[in-house]
Amino acid sequence: MSDTIHRFLFDNDGIRGQLVKLEESAQRLINGHQYPPFIADLLFQAATINALLATSLKFEGRVSLQLQSSGPLKMLIVQTTHELDYRGLARFDEETDFTDFCFKDIVSQGHLAITIEPTQGKRYQGIVPLDGETLTQCVENYFMQSEQLATRIWIFTNETQTCGLLLQALPDMQDEKSFEHLGYLASTLSQAEALSESAATLFHRLFHQESVQYLSVNEVHFVCSCSQQKMLDSLNLLPKSEINEILSEEGFIEIKCEFCLDQFQFSEFEIKAHQKASQQVNSNTTHH
Repeated sequence: MSDTIHRFLFDNDGIRGQLVKLEESAQRLINGHQYPPFIADLLFQAATINALLATSLKFEGRVSLQLQSSGPLKMLIVQTTHELDYRGLARFDEETDFTDFCFKDIVSQGHLAITIEPTQGKRYQGIVPLDGETLTQCVENYFMQSEQLATRIWIFTNETQTCGLLLQALPDMQDEKSFEHLGYLASTLSQAEALSESAATLFHRLFHQESVQYLSVNEVHFVCSCSQQKMLDSLNLLPKSEINEILSEEGFIEIKCEFCLDQFQFSEFEIKAHQKASQQVNSNTTHH
């Protein structure tokens, strides 16, 4: 299992932890997109953080982490389900040279939105400004402002993989010094160790003197939720005149998924049949 997330609990302290390592899915996330290294690295960070967030979901649904700004990074989003299937993409100014940029340079006047979407129940969204020096600082600020939970996150990346560690105080935490102590231990982790050693080795290296309860290990996968049906549904959002024009010129319409880059091709017959079926559904819904 190359891509996994480990949940653990410092049961005497009221502090939970998670460790995630992504490699195969991280490569699939950026494959074919031609992201500049800086943007690819930020997408790795976002995928790692969102996996840490999704592991906390107590229901079926998904959590989305989204950045939007007026800077060179226009939008970045990662969506992760309760089953730890995720996808993501970034949109950016392709004329910008990101070589000497830092995080704050590319997200001017930006905000971070964390959206929780249960399969059943109300949608929740929390928004904070992108005013931290790093993405992890912005997420930590989100937890302090929206959840009132002390949270520390450490992210380590290179060109091929990413590792993330989260510590979070639970409502029953008794002593803030315990959180500071565990945070100090976690902060001794180096990038070389995080990206080369196994989770078991990292646990022993950091917390072998602590009382730790290991809760679960789960696999994380890159999975795109695109489908022929969803792509056909998206065509219904286009003006019929535009659809007819493309069909008259090409004889078909081709759509590419922005997330996974899979191509979908639809004939005139398929499109017309879908339009007719959609009209019938809408008509039946209106009558009832």
